[in-house]
Amino acid sequence: MKIKLIGYIALIISFLGCKNELKINAPYKDMAVIFCFLDQNEPIQYIRIEKLYQNSVNSSTSAGAQITDSLYFDTLIVKIINIVTKDTFNCYRVDTIPKNEGFFSSGRNTIYATSIPKKNDDDEVYQLLVTNPKNNKTFSSQTSLVKDAIIEYRKITIRLSPASHSFSFRFISGKNSFLYDLIVRYQYKEMNINETDPNIFEIKNVDYYVARSSIFPQNENCFSNINSRAYLDFLKLKILKDDTKKRKTIGISFQTYGGSQEFLRYLELTKPSIGIAQKNTEYSNISNGLGIFTSRNFNQLNMGLEPTTVSVIEGELPNFTP
Repeated sequence: MKIKLIGYIALIISFLGCKNELKINAPYKDMAVIFCFLDQNEPIQYIRIEKLYQNSVNSSTSAGAQITDSLYFDTLIVKIINIVTKDTFNCYRVDTIPKNEGFFSSGRNTIYATSIPKKNDDDEVYQLLVTNPKNNKTFSSQTSLVKDAIIEYRKITIRLSPASHSFSFRFISGKNSFLYDLIVRYQYKEMNINETDPNIFEIKNVDYYVARSSIFPQNENCFSNINSRAYLDFLKLKILKDDTKKRKTIGISFQTYGGSQEFLRYLELTKPSIGIAQKNTEYSNISNGLGIFTSRNFNQLNMGLEPTTVSVIEGELPNFTP
């Protein structure tokens, strides 16, 4: 569910390319590109705010992209406001998170951050308000906060026969959630074959997607079945034979990623066209700017495993020891 700034720039370029005349160095416009996914289960909420990039007439696009000042605003006042309770959460500037090298400058990586309380039983709507004090221009948006999905705990049974045998991923969907990724995470520890210290090992995960951006009704009992044979075959593709290692099962957890209505709209409007004439639709819910301010919700629960299930899994996978 990551959206990259370069995608929006590509959309803008393709839109301008439809005109007969293209002014590469058009008059500067003070426009923000904003990305934020609020998650009530995260201790810190991060907001990326950058300038819509435009190079000057005196520099090439690639050279201008390496000038940090062309990517960020000097000063911004950033707030997140709970519209229901009227509580305001001021955001502070963070410059300490490294940025990967690429087309744009990595000399600075400015992000804004704050914390919000978790109130899973409340129906909350948050507004983002960004003000540039140099000209008092504002950028704003709002989103309803996605609430926790309730994952049903169970002891998982995996069998090799019959071929149709399956186990269920059951959950109650959260309020304000319009689509879900559902993941079954298998976790195991791996150590060198000659290692005698049981405390020296590496924890590894294999994620099996039961659903990707699938629509489920809100606040209802939902489920999806996983075929045992298909699941084991997937694990075998991901965990390869290595006779220098020994492995042991830790467990299986169920994970839910719930997405908001804005994110559903974004996916619907930006999915590839199946026609010959391809068209890109620009989606943004930022007033006076570009980007997306929305909400998601991550939740997980460790499942129980029947003793026979552990034996079946480890019997199918290489280099597992009792």
